[in-house]
Amino acid sequence: MLQGVAIMSAGLTLGFVGFFSALNQSDVTSNRIAGIGSGHDIFGKTMVLAVFPELYAIIAFAATFLISMSL
Repeated sequence: MLQGVAIMSAGLTLGFVGFFSALNQSDVTSNRIAGIGSGHDIFGKTMVLAVFPELYAIIAFAATFLISMSL
């Protein structure tokens, strides 16, 4: 029972982090796409800044993986 609760809580945490990471990443990229459409040369900066919100999801996935391997 304890293992099931641990896996469920790790999965829920990963789901919430992934959801909020996706929301933040969509905000960053949509604003930068609008800037590119306006004629600004910010493509490289857009690609770099779009990675930062995704980093939180990757770290949460790694933590979930480590939790599941320790059970």
